[in-house]
Amino acid sequence: MSNNKQKKTILMCAPEFFDIEYEINPWMDTDNRVDTKLAGSQWQKLYKTYTETLGWDVQLIDPVKNLPDMVFTANGALVIDGKVALPRFRYTERQPETEYFRRWFESAGYRDIFLPHNDFEGEGDALVWNGLIFAGLGLRSAKASHHELAEFFSKKVIGLELKDARFYHLDTCLTIVNDNTVALWPKAFSEESLAKIHELVPNVIEATDEDALVYGLNAMSDGNNIVIPEGAHGLIRQYEENGMTVLSTPITEFQKSGGGVKCLTLELRS
Repeated sequence: MSNNKQKKTILMCAPEFFDIEYEINPWMDTDNRVDTKLAGSQWQKLYKTYTETLGWDVQLIDPVKNLPDMVFTANGALVIDGKVALPRFRYTERQPETEYFRRWFESAGYRDIFLPHNDFEGEGDALVWNGLIFAGLGLRSAKASHHELAEFFSKKVIGLELKDARFYHLDTCLTIVNDNTVALWPKAFSEESLAKIHELVPNVIEATDEDALVYGLNAMSDGNNIVIPEGAHGLIRQYEENGMTVLSTPITEFQKSGGGVKCLTLELRS
């Protein structure tokens, strides 16, 4: 058993209908079909890592046929202090997901639920660090949504411009490691945004191209333990050297769609 002190509550969605049915990011290729059996086993390993190894509380939302990307629950909301900001997806293919996430949150007893007027893709583009919200912009989420988030959550929002289409959500190129540390791939950010991060965060780990390209920054940390794709060897070594327990896991089938560990995980902050 790992030595984490704080048990997280998260939302996941089984990959029953997961496949590449359309192309809305550079990773997706409808000719590169998903091995559904392998995807299922990879998802199950991640689920068991959370529930059995870490002891986290994993809630489940039902998968929906013809909505293959519902498996990426990180895009389904941003939840802080029990308040829920739903996604307004940029691409029509994912827009129907929002209503299913709304229904889940309502049925789970959440009452303070907000739908932004501007493009916003949930926790995939909004990471919480020390009471601040780091929010991606430029590829999927609109800058105007940052003002809506700041008002709804009463939190300061730090906009970070993304400039590489392969890293279209913030959680693909930035990891919240702990209260003092983030990890990132510098090439994904504008110079101004990179400077903002370095100004705010005491310890910034810069990932290599190799680790970034296997989605090593799409990871989940509780400050003591970190769940990370198994191919991110450089980051794994750095985390271990810093005394963290590293739980590596395969996510190759999900990366075919531009997703990974964090994409499959939505944190429910009460």
